[in-house]
Amino acid sequence: MMKFRTLPLVAGVLALAGLASQSSPAGADDVADFYKGKTVTVVIAAGPGGSHTQYTQFLAPYLEKYMPGNPNFIIQNMGGAGGTKAANYLYNTAPQDGTAIGILLSDTPLASRLRATGVKYDPSKFQFLGGADQPRSVFLVYKSEGVNSLADAKEKEVILGSTGKGSQTYVVPTLVNAMLGTKFKVITGYRGMGGIYIAMDRQEVKGFQSSYDGAKSLKSEWFEKDLVTVLAVNALTPLPDAPNAPLLKDLVENPRDKEIATLIGGNTVLGRGWLAPPGVPADRVAALRSAFEKAFADPEAVAAAKERKLAWDPVGWKEMQEHARRIAAADADVIKGMTDALGLN
Repeated sequence: MMKFRTLPLVAGVLALAGLASQSSPAGADDVADFYKGKTVTVVIAAGPGGSHTQYTQFLAPYLEKYMPGNPNFIIQNMGGAGGTKAANYLYNTAPQDGTAIGILLSDTPLASRLRATGVKYDPSKFQFLGGADQPRSVFLVYKSEGVNSLADAKEKEVILGSTGKGSQTYVVPTLVNAMLGTKFKVITGYRGMGGIYIAMDRQEVKGFQSSYDGAKSLKSEWFEKDLVTVLAVNALTPLPDAPNAPLLKDLVENPRDKEIATLIGGNTVLGRGWLAPPGVPADRVAALRSAFEKAFADPEAVAAAKERKLAWDPVGWKEMQEHARRIAAADADVIKGMTDALGLN
């Protein structure tokens, strides 16, 4: 009969520690072996020409540098339904092996609580990877409209462009109409923010509610020529370039409406962040998170972003994950206030 020798407690612990230390590199090797020679598709919940595409293109070489196995990163634009199309795809159809990741619109997770149909994802189950920036969204309009505040927008109709009814470009102005009595007229159907920018240049619309940094980066001439003004900021902290522009949450007095404004203002942490589908294995998610973190901190990337005038204010994946959970747990009365205002009930 074979006899087993019992190790002393300390020796046994050391032996287990040795095995653990040996298993870690093997796990890293497994991830590198998986990604070697592969391509990671980054699904962007918007059409081409917007800031999500710009940031992803910028980061791709750094992700390739820091990702084990050095896979290629390519872009697949998938606009539609205010980001819901891409969210549904990533959650249900995309490969769940780490070869598909995505970047959603900042309000796509919140849209899952507002839409009665078409939503096939739970935002809290996405595995967030980190963000390059925390873009504050604003009400931006042409100065030629003669509207310099949300109070002015209560007296005069302003036409705003929107990508769709699930997007913040529609949701936020519509909520503000209900909460403050503004007269924003929202025209939907534009393809990505690039389409809205073109519509503004053509004078089809007079403004929008979306990312300030995205507009400043891609349409710098509007600011250089002093053509536009910020009516209000949809965020929890002031806009660095316009610190006196009022925060939307500070303009709302009704307690429930203030909760709504605070909830939608918190979406800034999701605004320039990437995520993995829920089924991606934990070791590959960890490798992706590490690659993003290293890319955000890479001195060359930081310098290049500054040179290109890309806003750079990284946010960790834990903060993003927490806000997604906060949305999933939001009080039903607050959500009802939003769906009533949006006519979704």
